[in-house]
Amino acid sequence: MTMRDKIAQIMTDVPAVMSLQELASTIAVALPDMIAPLVWDCRGPESCMAQNPFGQYLVENCHEEGFGMWTPRDYTEDDPPFGHHNSAVDAKAAANAHHVSAIMAAFTQ
Repeated sequence: MTMRDKIAQIMTDVPAVMSLQELASTIAVALPDMIAPLVWDCRGPESCMAQNPFGQYLVENCHEEGFGMWTPRDYTEDDPPFGHHNSAVDAKAAANAHHVSAIMAAFTQ
């Protein structure tokens, strides 16, 4: 289902007494779920990368510290990770949350 379809569905499901502001709020609340998740390119279980409009995310095994997650803004070879996570799955989930947050920030400015 496309974003247009999801918004159309919201608009057909609203009660007739809903104000335009309430409708706009309902659509705005649904927007984060309409953002496509990151698509990961993994080079084995130790390292994965994903691209978004702002740059590249990296998830890498830092061994003793767990899996590091670098965001597009802070990724260079010498920078520490944005966060450490117990697993690659957790690090990817954190990257996806950051990805959605960064896109949503463009709507609120």
